Order: sequence, then C-alpha cells, then structure tokens
Amino acid sequence: MRIRTRPAFTLIELLVVIAIIAILIGLLLPAVQKVREAAARAKCQNNIKQIALANMSYESALGTFVPGVSRTGCCWGTWMVPILPYMEQQAMFSGYTNFGGLDNTGLRYAAGANLTNVSSKQLATFTCPSDQPQVIGTITLHNYVLNAGNTNFYQVAQPTGCTGGTTTATSGCVSFGGAPFGWYEDPATLAAGADSSPVDYAGGNAASGKSGRPRRITDISDGTSNTLCVSEVIQGQGGGDYRGFSWWGGGAGFTTFQTPNHRSAPDVMTGAGCTNLTTGNPPMPCTTTSTGDLSRMQLARGRHTGGVNAAMCDGSVRFVRESVDLAAWRSAGTSQGGESIALN
Repeated sequence: MRIRTRPAFTLIELLVVIAIIAILIGLLLPAVQKVREAAARAKCQNNIKQIALANMSYESALGTFVPGVSRTGCCWGTWMVPILPYMEQQAMFSGYTNFGGLDNTGLRYAAGANLTNVSSKQLATFTCPSDQPQVIGTITLHNYVLNAGNTNFYQVAQPTGCTGGTTTATSGCVSFGGAPFGWYEDPATLAAGADSSPVDYAGGNAASGKSGRPRRITDISDGTSNTLCVSEVIQGQGGGDYRGFSWWGGGAGFTTFQTPNHRSAPDVMTGAGCTNLTTGNPPMPCTTTSTGDLSRMQLARGRHTGGVNAAMCDGSVRFVRESVDLAAWRSAGTSQGGESIALN
C-alpha cells in the first residue's frame, strides 16, 4: 500500500505568510486603536454630562450651583463633596465631615474619616478612561473640574490690578467676566503687583468665610448654553504633580485664559507641586510660581487627540479642539461677559 504524503511548506512560503500576517496586523492596529479611543472619548463625554446634570439637579434642589470650593478655601472640601449625592454617591457624602469648616483644627479633606471614606477613593465617573489613574500618597486624582472663569482662580483681571481691558482681549488686560462657580474671589488676598496664596479664612476671619460663593442660575446672564460648566484636566504624573487633585481647591477648577492643551502656557499650581513637561503628546507645562502677569490657574487639558471634552451649563456636551479661537474660548468661560462670540 502506497502512503501519500503532503509536501511541507518551504521556508520562503512561511516567510511570505508571516509577512502577510504582519502587514494585516499593521493595517488593523490603527483601526482598533481608533475604535478604542472613540469608545474612551464617548465614555469621557458621558462622565462630563453626568457631572453637568448633577450640578443642575443640585441647583433645582438648593437654588444655586455647587460652590467651586468651600467657603474656607483650599482644604475643607471642593465641589467634589456636595455633588456626591447627585452622582449616586450618598454613602460617600455621608462619610464626609466638616465641609466648609471655619477653623484651623477641624477635619480637612486629607485626614481621618474624610480620607478613609472619601478622598482616597477613585471614582470611575470622575475619571477619563484615556488617562492613567494617579494618587498622591493615598489621595486620588481625577480628570474633571469646574469653570472658574476666563482669567484666574482669584476671579479678577489678568494681569492682576489692570483696568480697561475686555473679557476676550488676546493681549494686554483681560477683564474678568464672571463665572458659574465661585473660587478665591477676594482681591484682598492679592499681593501688590503679584499673587499670594489665598488664606483659608480661618483664625481671625473665622466668622466670614468668603471663598466659593455659590451662584444662582439667574446670575448667568450670558445663558447656560453659552457658558462652560465642566472640562477635562490631565492627572499629574509622578506622584508630585497636583494637577487633577480635585479634592483640593487649587486642583478643582479650570480657566479659559488659554486654549485647551496649550503647548507653552503653563498651569500655575500655587501652593502645591507639579512636573513641568514641555514635551510629549500633549505637553503639560506648569509652574508653581504665581505672578501678577500669570496668576493661579489650571488650564483645560485632555488625553484625546486634538482637544478636550467639555459641557455647558445647560448639560450639553461637546468636543472642543485645541485650535479653538482664543476669544471664543474666553467668551465661553464667562457667565456675565455679554460677548457676541459663541463657542461653535
């Protein structure tokens, strides 16, 4: 009986097959990456929409938008705390104590039960899937922050003390045009011609907390559909970069002073630390030194190619490209600017 045998593949044939497979993988991989990024961007947009809608629910229940920071400044809680019940996190909210405490010794965001129950938790709804979750110590960083206006966290003209400017000026004095959320809006904390870290309104000022004044929806004379509510920031890398540290006042907001993902304009992380990354995609320039020309602020930044996700105060969501006109971006950051420029 004769046994038939099949001829084996030659080495050349195997190499050809391997080459074809490699080419197919090379062709498919970008498509897979695009699909993955599209899904991540959609999830990110949904997260931002949930935050904007939660803010609207808070306003319906209490008559104002959430405060950007608590009345005592940096360290007794930010908007991240009062919005929790409206993000299906009632248990976490109940575990937080002394929000807005008017004292130097009371529990802060990074101590005791507040740390154990709240600020050490990584919340998926506050995290963009395109970024890598980070911690500083055991405190979590997140990706979404609220709109503090078109200038700086002191919510005054930029450079500080200047007059005669407009809200959308691309040079010279940029006047503050209002914001839907309150931050450190007390000019008395500003050093002459420069910038000082804001007091927490404790000690001698214990009876008059001034930070984070809540705004009413009627205060947004520009209209909720024309005013930014929430946008992305990048979580700082390396353990000493406080960008995205939204349990703390200096990391809980953004301004529209410069366009999203700006390649050279830095985040000004006064009172904290940051890693000045001038390369990468996108680069993340920063400084901890605040001046009268460039005061405390955090800019919108994201891991998505070409721009950031953002939501308006009416809950609508859009993808804002890095190439957005600066005047349009600044106008979208104001709540009472009265500009005719609209964010497309």
